Amino acid sequence: MTEKEKYEGRYLLSIVSSIINQTEIPHSVRKLDWENIYKMADYHKVAHVVYLATLGLEDDIAPKWKGSFHKRYAESLLSQERYRNAAEMVMWQFKQNKIHALLIKDGIMSTCYEPREVRALDRVRILVDEGQEAKIHSLMRSMDFQKRENWKGPGEFYYRVPKTTVVFYTDLGFRTKHLRKYFDFPVKVIRLMEGEKFLHQFTENEFYIYLVCDLVNQYARGEIRISDMVDYWQFYKVYKDRLDWEYVEKELESARISDFAHRLQDLAFIWFGDQHERYAKEYDEEADVYETMELYILTRGAQGREESAKLTELVKEMSDIQSRKRREERVRRFRGFLFPDRRYMEHVFPILEDAPFLMPLCWLWRSLMLALLPPKKKIYRMFRPIKRKIRDTVDEMAARREEKLMERMDEAVRQVMEESSSLVGQEIHDILDLEEEPGEEVRAEEEPGEEENGDLGKTEEEKPEVYGMRDFFSNF
Repeated sequence: MTEKEKYEGRYLLSIVSSIINQTEIPHSVRKLDWENIYKMADYHKVAHVVYLATLGLEDDIAPKWKGSFHKRYAESLLSQERYRNAAEMVMWQFKQNKIHALLIKDGIMSTCYEPREVRALDRVRILVDEGQEAKIHSLMRSMDFQKRENWKGPGEFYYRVPKTTVVFYTDLGFRTKHLRKYFDFPVKVIRLMEGEKFLHQFTENEFYIYLVCDLVNQYARGEIRISDMVDYWQFYKVYKDRLDWEYVEKELESARISDFAHRLQDLAFIWFGDQHERYAKEYDEEADVYETMELYILTRGAQGREESAKLTELVKEMSDIQSRKRREERVRRFRGFLFPDRRYMEHVFPILEDAPFLMPLCWLWRSLMLALLPPKKKIYRMFRPIKRKIRDTVDEMAARREEKLMERMDEAVRQVMEESSSLVGQEIHDILDLEEEPGEEVRAEEEPGEEENGDLGKTEEEKPEVYGMRDFFSNF
């Protein structure tokens, strides 16, 4: 991240802080790239908050990006009522059908913001017990929700037009050993809501512990956002005087995240709180630590990972878990590539429709053909230039033969034309000689009446024949 991007990230934090604390909006002393600020705010899910600040920056922000911020704010306004109604409807159905359920985060967090649209809702998240999938699927279908089959994230994803999504979880999503062990309990053991038998709710102390653990878990995964820090800070401000801090500290120690939880709390205070003397002193003494954490969050975990791994072992543990998952995914894909399912194999080998027991042999034959494919391509690439050279040589020889043949034909035609011209000239000369013979005129005078009778009285053999006419026409 460049110095300019760092400055814009910190300016974004100052804007969010001024909105949630309802203080004066700061003005930048530098020229800002509002496109970069919008993209950063949109990823961290605070673009709708920044819109409220842009209302006082008429001359500093381009209309295009102000319109983008306004769009996110409008979506936040519309989502409030839509998701609140969806949550109430789903929880009522679960209550009627005796399904134990816990509304994660949104039930309590919505009470920590004023006005409420400052916190955008993008989905309803509900914790349920295992084994309820078929029953939940039937209920969701009755409420016109569709299941997204290709959903790769955790939980079961359901959606309904317009833009209403509900996700069901059977665990709280913690993957590190100690956090997973700490939250390894069914929904039934969580306190029931007042007057309910199947709908559950965290106590204030339990919710704070869950919120901190979730914040640490998101940080370890490199997926923590500014909006997560805002959630934590808003809850802390509202409930800090009502929490049993002795119980909270004991539980955070049991989950082995107490030290790093305090660092996240200090970072939230630096970003959004009043500069109390104790926090300001700690910030001065460990400025590099908090700058590293800030950089890690703003860059989505791309920078500051090694330093963060020294602050908490969860970062390294989560990195190892993700690496192991990637390896398992590669192995799964490779296995699926070598041994495709029956539907695919039947398409390639139709014989399997009548003889499915031949599947292993077909797998073996397909693997053999795939193994021979690289050598085949290599041989093809090796002999392709030779083949091209031979083809070009053959084409060249054929062209030369055709050229010689055409030359010969032209020569033959030229000779025939020359011979024909000489013969025609000779025949014409002979005809002219015959017409000039004097005997013809004498006979014409001595035999009057020959003109009148013509050649009618002569036989075919006695008809005069012009010499060379047949040859003349035959030459043409």
